[in-house]
Amino acid sequence: MKIHTSLLALSLLASASGFAAETYQVTTSVYTNGELVASPVVLVEADKATSMTIGENFSYNLTVKPNQDETADVITALTLENDTLTPSFTVAYGKEASIEIGTQKLTILVSRIDNQ
Repeated sequence: MKIHTSLLALSLLASASGFAAETYQVTTSVYTNGELVASPVVLVEADKATSMTIGENFSYNLTVKPNQDETADVITALTLENDTLTPSFTVAYGKEASIEIGTQKLTILVSRIDNQ
C-alpha cells in the first residue's frame, strides 16, 4: 500500500522558553519507481534523533549534526515496506540533496530555524 501524504511532525522541544539547542526543519521526499510515496517535514534539535511512522509500511529516523561550515551531516534510516535504507548526507543549508538506491529515491532539504 502506497502512502501519499504530506506530514508535518513537530518534535516537542525541551522547553518552550529560552532553549539553546539549534533547531532544524528537515523536508524529505521519498519516491519508489519515480512515484512519490511520502513527504514528511519534521523539526529536530541538533544532535538528537527523531523518528516517525506513517501507516504500517513507512518509518523514518533521522539525526542532524551541524558542522562549522554552513553544512550539516544528516544520518537517516528509512523503512518502506520491508526494505530499509540507511543513507547519510552532508548537506548545505537550504540546498536539496538526493540519493537513489535501486528503485528508491530520497531527497532532503535542511533549513536552520532561528531560536531567539
